[in-house]
Amino acid sequence: MKVLARILLGLVFAISSVAKLSSLESFELYIFSFGYAGFDLCSIAARLIIIAEFLLGIFLAFNILPRLTRWLTGLSLAGFSIFLLWRAFIGDVESCHCMGNMVDMNPMQSLIKNIILALLLAYVWKDHGRILKHQIPVACITSAAIIIVVFLAFPPDFYYRGSSESHDLSEEAFRPVADSLGLSTGKRAVCFYSGSCEHCKHCVSKMAGIISRHSLPKDSVFVLFMQTHENQDSVATSFFTENGEGLVLPYDYLHPVEFIPLTNGSMPLVVLFEDGELVKEYDYLSINEKELAAFFNDKSH
Repeated sequence: MKVLARILLGLVFAISSVAKLSSLESFELYIFSFGYAGFDLCSIAARLIIIAEFLLGIFLAFNILPRLTRWLTGLSLAGFSIFLLWRAFIGDVESCHCMGNMVDMNPMQSLIKNIILALLLAYVWKDHGRILKHQIPVACITSAAIIIVVFLAFPPDFYYRGSSESHDLSEEAFRPVADSLGLSTGKRAVCFYSGSCEHCKHCVSKMAGIISRHSLPKDSVFVLFMQTHENQDSVATSFFTENGEGLVLPYDYLHPVEFIPLTNGSMPLVVLFEDGELVKEYDYLSINEKELAAFFNDKSH
């Protein structure tokens, strides 16, 4: 029975890590939303958490380095449980992404799950079972392989920055639109979104985190939506509330016939302007937090 319980415990950890990996963008943004570190560092942290969780699951299931693995499992459950207690204490009822987007669990539900796993861990704590030979080489090779696979198959966004610069904005077509919306003076960031685009939803979350973390002037960040609904105002409001941490930015919208030629159909798109002159253009992968912060905080221009 203890062998089955140990394998079950390992499978839960492994499945949890795979679930996070399948919704990696959401998990990255969840970590970034706390504002303790830049997005690039949060991207690396998200992958390291997933890798560590998967390795714990594999090591538990196959009884690799059992003593060390069980201590690390216990410490990780304790650490995540303290975090979940804090989230529950401050009234957070949103998904904690412990099972990615596969199972939507709030902090209290996830805490209950951790307590059950802790009891399962206590039950198998002294299970010696069959131990593989050459455990340290197996552990090292497995760990190295998983790290390489995750970072190669799911590289962080900054990996693409040098090769993913966007040149989709039609300046000539956008200039009269910018003039009509009062976007031709001062420093401006203009975001081109569709309310139904998944990458746009992730982009508005990333932008909200950058704006909050660096105290950027939200009135200088303008969102231009492609109109996809008759009542676009309600769509915009829910878009910001559900995806942008409740940070409602100035916005307007254009009919697709007018909108699509501006970006050549590419979305999301974030463009920096200074006094009507194009400074920088980003797609979702190439958004550079440091450049955005420097652009608005540089008082020399």
